[in-house]
Amino acid sequence: MGLKNTSTEYGTLAKALHWLVAIGLFALIYLGLQQAEMERGDERSYIRFVHASIAAVVLMLMTVRIIWRFMNDVPAHPEGMPAWQRTVATLVHWGLYITVFVQLIAGAIMNGTGGRGIPVFGLFTIPVPVAESGDAHEWWEEVHEFAWRPIAVLITLHVLAALYNHFIAKNDVLRRMTVGVK
Repeated sequence: MGLKNTSTEYGTLAKALHWLVAIGLFALIYLGLQQAEMERGDERSYIRFVHASIAAVVLMLMTVRIIWRFMNDVPAHPEGMPAWQRTVATLVHWGLYITVFVQLIAGAIMNGTGGRGIPVFGLFTIPVPVAESGDAHEWWEEVHEFAWRPIAVLITLHVLAALYNHFIAKNDVLRRMTVGVK
């Protein structure tokens, strides 16, 4: 298996980016839900710091992933897959890309309008070039607090479809992004 995608399988880089983003998204959703229920204080501030740091990394990985997708082949849908399933698969993938970017950008702008940059594990802070604004901060906070829900729905559909294709349709869709095709 090579670095680049082929017409039948994702390459090493696409697979690594997929799984690193997936792990990052699960961590972000978990940490976001954890801190949402907490009182203000040091523990909540620390979880927010880690959450924002992971989000900065996920944003970078997603950017590389989308650029890599446009620079490479994308494996074709399996032969015999109904048109409606191909359409739904495409919509779910693009829906994930769009909602993840919306979520990450909303979080960044929320930080910026709140007068903060994006911390990256204490190594440095990425400035967010937006004006500080209480009203804008509240609006972006609402967007950020909502957007994880469609992401969670789309991830669930994505995982269920991969399992359906592997165990019921018995095609290579899941293997393309894991151990490789037969």
